[in-house]
Amino acid sequence: MNPMDPNPPSTNAPNKAAIRIGIYRTRYAGDIFLLVPLLHNIKESIPNADLFIIVNEGTEYPLKQMEIPFFLFRRKSFFEKTRSARDLSRIIQGKEFDLWVDLTVSDRSKFFTRRVRSSLKVGAGWQTDHRTDDPYDLFLPFDYDHGPDHVTVFTKSAFKSAGLELAGGPSNFFVPPAIDEKDAVDQFLLEHKIVGRPFIVVHPGARHWFKRWPPDRFGRVASWWGRTTGGMVIVIGTEEETTLMESVGANMDPSVDRILLKRSIPFLHALLGKASLFIGNDSAPLHLAHSTQTPLIALFGSTTPKVWGPIHASNSSVFYRPPACSPCNHTGCSMGAKNCLLKITVDEVTENCLLKITVDEVTGAMGRMGTPHKVLAP
Repeated sequence: MNPMDPNPPSTNAPNKAAIRIGIYRTRYAGDIFLLVPLLHNIKESIPNADLFIIVNEGTEYPLKQMEIPFFLFRRKSFFEKTRSARDLSRIIQGKEFDLWVDLTVSDRSKFFTRRVRSSLKVGAGWQTDHRTDDPYDLFLPFDYDHGPDHVTVFTKSAFKSAGLELAGGPSNFFVPPAIDEKDAVDQFLLEHKIVGRPFIVVHPGARHWFKRWPPDRFGRVASWWGRTTGGMVIVIGTEEETTLMESVGANMDPSVDRILLKRSIPFLHALLGKASLFIGNDSAPLHLAHSTQTPLIALFGSTTPKVWGPIHASNSSVFYRPPACSPCNHTGCSMGAKNCLLKITVDEVTENCLLKITVDEVTGAMGRMGTPHKVLAP
């Protein structure tokens, strides 16, 4: 008998309501937002599933908002890593799972997978990370560069390989905002006289330089937005992205109102839910915006949107102009003016902005307008 069978032949067998599922996904914030459709599928198919998810500190926001139990692996120092490993070992020793899915496939995740008690252990990740002595009953390989499927389809297939059919598709990225942050955003908009005005949110950052559209181009698009709509431009980023944010501002028309904003993920999530439009690179804020159903323009270069991009969103557009070498992880890119992101022009992005906004004929206020999802490529 398959312990994951949704229609077990015996009343003594585990059923949907009793399945205990552990998921190991210690990656970046964007990766956890891309896990959201799977979590919706599980909650829809198995309402009383006992979920336990291991994630890195700072990536837990969507799990918290979806009220899903999680363990935070802290990594700021050797001491914190050691303490987290000790705490997680103690926790999993007191648990037993029907299904354990390792979506990280690293030395550390394999260590804990060996220690966990589970009827079935599944590993899912790069084939090159798989070893003959790995602690998995099943291993599902995936090419995170080329796919061919979207990463959300792949994570769901890991459960299917274990015999667990989940209802729903990979399209529900919605994460509810924090109520207190919605109030804070309302106060922010009031203090900065943005209430009743359209505003665009721009994120020029990304983990690697070769995933970033040039900041001067963000500045020129933002200037067009401000002149066309009379609205506000909000440039977001982390402390480490300060220079990028300032560069965007320096390349903007001085007459256009702008705010350079460094705030928490919960605050930005609530803010994006009220934005007229988001424009950004392949990075966590893009997936944050996608989870609010805000109209967005995504700029891809060294990664492919067919694996990492927003999907099934009627109001999203993705720009992707890949040379033969994309996707890549080439930190020493030598393409120069032929760099994949440099192929995306300011004019085509501003033209696409027009598809995302409309003017109310009575009030003159800018509003949202859904457009068919499309990948704009050669």
